[in-house]
Formats: sequence, C-alpha cells, structure tokens
Amino acid sequence: MPEDTLTLEEKDVIGELGNISMGAAATALSTILGRRVEITVPRVEVINKEEVADLLPEEHIVVKVRYQEGLEGENLLLIKEEDARILVSLMMGGGDTEAPLGEMEISALGEAMNQMMGSAATAMSEFLRRKISISPPEIIEQEVQAIKEKWLEGQEEEYLVEVFFHLVVDDAIDSNMIQLLPLSFSRAIVSSLAIKRQESIPPEEESLVTESSPKQEKKEVKAQSVEFAEFKKKEEVPSRVNIQLIMDVNLPLVVELGRTQLSIREILDLGPGSIVELDKLAGEPADLYINDVLFARGEVVVIEENFGVRITEIVSPEDRIKNLKEARI
Repeated sequence: MPEDTLTLEEKDVIGELGNISMGAAATALSTILGRRVEITVPRVEVINKEEVADLLPEEHIVVKVRYQEGLEGENLLLIKEEDARILVSLMMGGGDTEAPLGEMEISALGEAMNQMMGSAATAMSEFLRRKISISPPEIIEQEVQAIKEKWLEGQEEEYLVEVFFHLVVDDAIDSNMIQLLPLSFSRAIVSSLAIKRQESIPPEEESLVTESSPKQEKKEVKAQSVEFAEFKKKEEVPSRVNIQLIMDVNLPLVVELGRTQLSIREILDLGPGSIVELDKLAGEPADLYINDVLFARGEVVVIEENFGVRITEIVSPEDRIKNLKEARI
C-alpha cells in the first residue's frame, strides 16, 4: 500500500469512528441549542496539504483539537464562518447573523466546541476501550492564508486525511464541516480499533484457529446412583428490613421556589440588582426534593431570622415512583 493513502477498509474505520464521535458531539450541541442537530460523515479522502486552500473558498472558523492521552496528535475542525455566526446567534438568543464575530461571540463558540469535542472524546474512549483526553479546543484563525502559515506549514507530513461532515441544525443550518487529520494520526486510530477488536475475540473463537490437540483415548467410566438423605424443610422466617440501620443516614433536602431558562446573552447581562422571573406565581407552594426526587410541597415561612417551609402536601407514593423513574432517565 502506498504511504500516501488509506485502504477502503481504513477509510471505513475512520468514517465509523467519526460517526460515533460526532454523533455524541451533535447530542451535546443539541442540548446547548435546544434544537435538533445531526452530524453525519459522507466522505473520507486523503489529500496533499497544499490542496487545503482549495477546500476553503469561503472564510472559516478553525478549531484546533489536541489529543493528550490515549491518542497523540492534533487536528483541525473547519466551520464556515456563516454557520458559526448562526450557531452563536442561536446560543445567545438571537442577534445579527451578518455581523462579524466579536470577542464575546468567539468565547461562546469556543465553549460550544469544548462541550462538543469533550463529548466526542468520551464516545471515542468508550468505543476504543481506552481513556482519550483532549485539551480545551482552541479557535485559531479565520483566514485561509493564516491557517496555512500557522498550522499546515508546521506539519511534517505532506498528506492529510479530510473528513467531510454534513451538519444540519433544524431549518437554520444545512451545511458541511471539514476535519483535517495527519495521516499518521488516522492510522493510529485504525490501529487502536484493530487492537480493540482483537481483544474482544472470545477465547473459544481463538481456539478455532489454533492447531487441534490430538484426540485422547476414551476411558470407560462407571456410573452409579446416589442416594440422598431426606430433605427437611426449615420453618420460613419472615424477611424484614431493619430500618434502624439507616435511620441516621443524612439525605439532602432542597426547596425549589421555581425555575426558568435564560439564553447566554441574558445570563451575561445579569448583574447586581437584576431580577430573574421564575415560572411560579406568588403564593404557589414550593417543591421539596430529596435526592432530586419530588417528595412534598409547602409554603415558605420565616422562623426568627431564617426561612423555613411548612409542608402542606406529601406527594403520593405513585407520584414519587413516577418522579424517581423520571430522575433516572
């Protein structure tokens, strides 16, 4: 196999792992935006690093991801600047999608990339069965020439693997992202997957590929019946849980006055004196949670200099079980 290419099988492996890791990244981005997000891998190719400029007819945001443990190396994630502006606008509750990205917008985008790439690394760890850790993603340059000067020219390898991801965010974005990986880094990923698959082969299957051992002569075995003593059934002792053993266990009790959701823009605008409106009306009972499970409701009272809660309702066992199930999902 030429040193400047990948086999079809190796490309399939890169695509498979890309689908898994970027699927996790899409879930993280969907949580941030509160919208449906899909990221799929349509194509994996090997290119000369001099061809990168031809891939970027438009301005792109460039995110550098460095792997620190489990895999060693770094790669770039290229996002169209237009798509990045839309993502930031969705994160911050609206805004001008035509305006250049400022420091605050770049910071918000960097945090989104941190969440996405962290989720992708976790998915890779689970799939490869080894710890994969990355440093916080770094947004470097937006100009193609700067990308060539600051990253590509520092690459010792002439060839890179480009992975095209199809990015869909509801009806707001239908576009592509590009990931650039050094060829040696891509082969390290393929090798890791090969090791993982080899380790997952059951011993029974491994024995099929070894030489069969010579047949042993059958020995005549004499069998005889066994007589057992009569089994006497013991008296059943009713099982009881000694609740006294757990009576002194402390459980966290949280009183919740209400909830709300704020965009990143609204959170950044908060300051001393700001008022946050909750989803409950004045006078409505507060919710009491034990271990994050709704247990009771009550009214807030003042006891000397402290706040307290007078319980007005204990949640029924059926509702408690329902809340417990929801908390575990």
